[in-house]
Amino acid sequence: MKSRIVKLKTFLGTTKPKRGTLGRDNYWKLIGVKGKIIDDSGTNDRVLVLFESNLDDYQVENHNPIKNSLWIKTSDLAFEND
Repeated sequence: MKSRIVKLKTFLGTTKPKRGTLGRDNYWKLIGVKGKIIDDSGTNDRVLVLFESNLDDYQVENHNPIKNSLWIKTSDLAFEND
């Protein structure tokens, strides 16, 4: 699975945030953004995705050691060439 190109299709299984979600926690802004899986050793079916875009531009929290990366559930990803 590592090195696969993906696109965020949902976040936490939905396409829209709950009412009252703070901007810094609104990862739904990233739906449609592409990235590459750089680590597939996560727990709870999560993989580390390095996004092509600068996550700071979306004003979301991202404090992983690798800039512009987030642990994402595989069920929230569309795999390129599938």
